Amino acid sequence: MSGLKIPFTGLQKQYNRLRAEVLDSIDIVLRSGQLMDGNYTQEFESWLAKRNNSDHAITIGSGTVALEAIAKYYYKQLNLRKPQVIVPNLTYRATANAWVNAGWEVVVADTDSYGMLDIDSIAEHHYDNLAVCLVGLYGNSLKNYQTQRFQDLIAEQDWIVVEDAAQHWLSWDGKRISTSAISFDPTKNLANYANGGAVVTNTASVDRFVRWYRGNGSAHITGGTNSRMSEIDCATMLIKTKYIDEWQERRRTIGLYWMERLREKSTTRCLIDSSNAQEHCFHKFVIDVDSDRNAMQACLKEAGVDTKVHYEYGINEIGSFQGVKPMLASSTSLSRRVLSLPIYPELTDLEVEYIIDQVLGCGA
Repeated sequence: MSGLKIPFTGLQKQYNRLRAEVLDSIDIVLRSGQLMDGNYTQEFESWLAKRNNSDHAITIGSGTVALEAIAKYYYKQLNLRKPQVIVPNLTYRATANAWVNAGWEVVVADTDSYGMLDIDSIAEHHYDNLAVCLVGLYGNSLKNYQTQRFQDLIAEQDWIVVEDAAQHWLSWDGKRISTSAISFDPTKNLANYANGGAVVTNTASVDRFVRWYRGNGSAHITGGTNSRMSEIDCATMLIKTKYIDEWQERRRTIGLYWMERLREKSTTRCLIDSSNAQEHCFHKFVIDVDSDRNAMQACLKEAGVDTKVHYEYGINEIGSFQGVKPMLASSTSLSRRVLSLPIYPELTDLEVEYIIDQVLGCGA
C-alpha cells in the first residue's frame, strides 16, 4: 500500500464517472439557446425545496450570496442602522462576511467541544442583538437546537434564527429550523463544477425578495446584485441529484467506520457527537489532534494523505468582530488542534483503510 497519493477531494474522480452525462447536458443547454432562468433552473429549485421540506428554493451564485440575501431581507425588515447577529467563532469567514455585507454587526460567541455554537455561551451572556446564525459545522446536524431549552431562549430574546446550512444541509434529518443558505461550492457534498448556492425557506416574502435580489433588484428594491446559477449549472446539478443518496451513504459508511477505529485504537477523538452521528452528513471528517497538529499533518503528507485545517483561526482573530477573548476559549483552542481528513464517496475500500491506518500510525 505504500506510494499511495490521496487528494483531499474526489471531484476529478466523480467527473470521470459522470463525464458523458455532463457533456451531453451542456450540449443540450447550449443548443437550446436558453442559458439562464429556464426549465433546468426550475426543476433543480423544485428538487431543492422538496429535499429540504421547504415551500421555496431559490438558486443563487454562491452560498455566501445566499446568506447575504437572507441577512439583507431581515435588515430591511428591521429597518435599523446596525442590528447585531450572533455567529459561532469557529466557522468559515464567509458566515461573518455575509452579515457584514448586508449591514449587520457581527458578535462572535464560543462553541462547544464539537465546534457548534454553544447554547450555554449565548444563554449566560447578555447580547444586545436581534438574530442568531446557526452553523452545522463539518456536517453536524442542528439536532441539539431542536430542544425546548433553545426554543425558549429564542422566544425569550425574540431573536431571528437563520441557518448557514452550507455544510450541513444534507444531514440525515432533512429538516430546516429556519430560512437557510446552501452552498454548491466544489468542495461540498453536492458540488457544482463552478460555484453556486440556494436559499430555502417557508416564507413567501423571503422567496420574492431573494429572486429580486439575485437579479439586480427591481424598481422597488435597491441594493440587489447579479448572482444567478446558469442553466448549465442547474442541468449538471440535476444529474448529480440522481446519485446523491448513494454518495451520502458511502460518506456515512466511511465516517462511522473511522469513528469506530478511533474509539478502539486511539484516544484521539473526531468532532462528531456520537449521539448525533446518524444525522451527520460527513461533509468533513475532522479529528482533534491534542498533541502537535503540524507534526501529524506533516506525517500524513509524507504518507501521501492530503489534509486541511478547518479552520486555523476563529472569526474574532481574522476581523474586527466584537467578542471578548476569555469567552472564546473553547473555539480558539479547537482551531489550534483540528485537522480534516479526506472523505468522499470515490475513496476505495483500500484507500479508506490506508487513511485511518496512517492516522493511527502518525500518533493519533
